[in-house]
Amino acid sequence: MSQKRVLFIDDGDLAAIIERLRRLLKNEGMTLVETKLDLNLPKFKVPDPDNVENLLLSFDNIKAELNEFYINEPFDLVACDYHFANDKMDGYQILKWLKNTSTSGRHRLRRARFCLYSSEGDKFAQKTTTVEQVSQLIRVKFDDFLKRENLALELTRLLKLDSGTFNFSKSLIEELEKFPDFGFRGVYTTFTGRSLSEIAHEIDKDSVHGVAFQKELLELTIAHLIELNDIK
Repeated sequence: MSQKRVLFIDDGDLAAIIERLRRLLKNEGMTLVETKLDLNLPKFKVPDPDNVENLLLSFDNIKAELNEFYINEPFDLVACDYHFANDKMDGYQILKWLKNTSTSGRHRLRRARFCLYSSEGDKFAQKTTTVEQVSQLIRVKFDDFLKRENLALELTRLLKLDSGTFNFSKSLIEELEKFPDFGFRGVYTTFTGRSLSEIAHEIDKDSVHGVAFQKELLELTIAHLIELNDIK
């Protein structure tokens, strides 16, 4: 079975949703590997400046956690709740920052699908009433906005979209990382002596040498195929 890695960002209970998603994916020949960023944890809370007895989510603390532990992980999908209980912050702010940051920094998470979900979609609609707000939403390019009550089913649909496709760079990275400490000795001299995990990182960043290495690898593969089928 293929694995599907999903990062959930939520301050509520997701146990039932995750269990249903696990069963649905299993029926499709996929294994769920879930991670939850629990915004209910004390480390994500700070005192409300207007009411010291009240605690609010800290955007800075959340960003620091995502930067340190999640932004370079190979998740297939990031799902974030839109409405957090008793808080001024919403999931749109978090997911917008995470998608833009991972894309601009060429972090591995940029390859994931990003979606918001909510049981209170009307609150989101009320915040997107101007042309500028709608334009911002379009520019961020989230993959979907889902209803919480259908979340497991809708996430299964999103995760299935990639099951019948082949991504050369992603597959190459996965294969190289099976032998992370193996030293490379080959025709692409720039990478001589580098470990396969380091080469995988260059490919994942879309660096100049990462792209050039893939092109040379493809040329060598075609040349080898021609040689194997040469009937002289």
